[in-house]
Amino acid sequence: MHSRTELNHIKGKYAQKYSQEIDDWSALLLAEVEEHFERIKAEVDQSVDTIDKAAAAINSNQRPVHFSDKKQAFNYGLAVSLPWSVVAIVCSCLFSWLVSTDEEYRERRRIVEAYENAPAYRLLMQNGEIVQDERGNFLKLRPQGKKGDVLIGREYIFDKKSKEMLIPLGRN
Repeated sequence: MHSRTELNHIKGKYAQKYSQEIDDWSALLLAEVEEHFERIKAEVDQSVDTIDKAAAAINSNQRPVHFSDKKQAFNYGLAVSLPWSVVAIVCSCLFSWLVSTDEEYRERRRIVEAYENAPAYRLLMQNGEIVQDERGNFLKLRPQGKKGDVLIGREYIFDKKSKEMLIPLGRN
């Protein structure tokens, strides 16, 4: 609360400045506004000092770099940015490889899960030789050395010239 002397002082200052007299309530409001203004001004001054200190710290950490020619400037820029560029390229290549490998793995897993007897064909897939001609793709086999009852597929083609058995795998 403001004393009567403070209010008279504010009223006198206002009357001197504006040649108008004010009532006690107006003087009280002016005193409150002035008090808040002083507090806000002190906070702003403190913030400005903090900003000035931060700017000084930033300016002291900056190192100017001067180059004698464009080639030297280019080499400096390359030396600064090349390691990060290489890391970015390697990471993107690795990510791309992982995505494509994951897609291939999912496709193969889907095929194996779709056909219950797919694992039984593992040796055939590892050792078989596939040939392609105008009729389609064929699994190429040589005649069995010893006679025996081996049934590999239901349909086959016997090539008399090469004496090889061709088992159809699909059509083009």
